[in-house]
Amino acid sequence: MIDNLADRFETLSAAEKRTVHLVLCRHALTRWREFCAGRPPIHYVESVVGTGQTVDPDLPADAFESARAGRDLQQVAARYREPIAAMQDDDLTFPEAITFAYYAIYNLFGKYAESRAVDDWLIVNQALAAEQEESRWRPLLAAAIAQAA
Repeated sequence: MIDNLADRFETLSAAEKRTVHLVLCRHALTRWREFCAGRPPIHYVESVVGTGQTVDPDLPADAFESARAGRDLQQVAARYREPIAAMQDDDLTFPEAITFAYYAIYNLFGKYAESRAVDDWLIVNQALAAEQEESRWRPLLAAAIAQAA
């Protein structure tokens, strides 16, 4: 029996890892939705050209559904270009846990809808970090692994 959950995750098949990713990113998506709920639109100015931008609150959900389907369903890749660049340039910032949620779903999309080489553990780590309470990380991962196995 493997006690360390990270080691247990590494023993899973690709299909089982995908299930873990989807379970954890569904949780990250919930965190994103909670963050956006009741909040006015999020605006920022991208520093390269100085244009005003508005965050698309539906983009992570569309990315999640595309990842589930295994293909880009709603021009998600094109829609992600600006906000990801803005986050990397520090033009667009979120609270830390929300940043992790956003990146986890983006990387889930990249791996499963675009077939990009994304490290399996990166998605797990980012999705878990979307949960602010570290005490919940182990139970979340254990439950996701149990669903996959």
